[in-house]
Amino acid sequence: MHETRTLSRKGRLLGALALASSVTLLLGACSSGGAEEAPADEEPTATVNEELRNMLPERILESNTIVIGGTFDNPPVLFADETDATKPAGTAFDMSLAIGELLGVEIDWRNTQWAGQLPGLDSGALDVAWGQATVTAERETSLYDMVPHYLAPLAVLVAEGNPSGITSFETMCGATIGGAIGAIQEYYVGLANETFCAPQGKPEIVYKSFTQAEEVALASGSIDGVIDTWPVHVGAAKNLEGVEAVMLTDAEEFDSGFSGIVFSKDEPKLSTTFAAALQQLWDDGVYQQILADHDVPDAALERDQLVVNYLTGTPAGERN
Repeated sequence: MHETRTLSRKGRLLGALALASSVTLLLGACSSGGAEEAPADEEPTATVNEELRNMLPERILESNTIVIGGTFDNPPVLFADETDATKPAGTAFDMSLAIGELLGVEIDWRNTQWAGQLPGLDSGALDVAWGQATVTAERETSLYDMVPHYLAPLAVLVAEGNPSGITSFETMCGATIGGAIGAIQEYYVGLANETFCAPQGKPEIVYKSFTQAEEVALASGSIDGVIDTWPVHVGAAKNLEGVEAVMLTDAEEFDSGFSGIVFSKDEPKLSTTFAAALQQLWDDGVYQQILADHDVPDAALERDQLVVNYLTGTPAGERN
């Protein structure tokens, strides 16, 4: 969704472990006498994977920081922390912390609306855009490098009972559908009008753009549904009264179903390093555990899908 909200989620495992490790090191530095054995149940500190770290671009190694942009209003992938709305939480945030630990770098998140994310990559203000991007063949081949991180088929959020009867793009003809301004879902709605509505002489789907508050419009009846991904809408339905999530049965006609991490094609070392780090998290079970901790275990991808430009196989940095 694209309305800023604070949600109660399970504690961020990796953040807690990092904090525990920092406290342990601090206490050890301040104590006198010989070293003491750590308690048997204490978690070990993270170990930097030097092979992965050395894959990073030189400028990242020099700054020791990766700057990531995303909108903090897209649970469970990325949303505002319940204790501090200026800080992120979610699956993307937890994965970024784990990647930062593997690479031995700091992760600097910037709350960036979708309209500013890709320009931020283009200008160099951001190293990575993560949280809102759908993987498409066009993006992979000519615009950006993308690494899928999450299975996210399209869905609509509708009033409880689904009074408009929306179950697919085809049944959406004549409806008014809300969505994020500049989102790829608006393009999909246009394709649905050309594919399903116009040929059958049905009224077109009207796409209404929002920067936030789509749910308010849905509750008031000014729109018939909100289009986004299934995990996002399932999360919304759990936290909002009077709504339900409906997966679009014909979404594969237009949409890959993958949410992706976006990188500039001018820096292929960064995208390939992230893909390798995600695969390492997959091997260690950390990737799967993060998704389970946020109640979306079914969103996990297979290891061989966590690669640069999975849909097209376009080599990192190349434009076709």
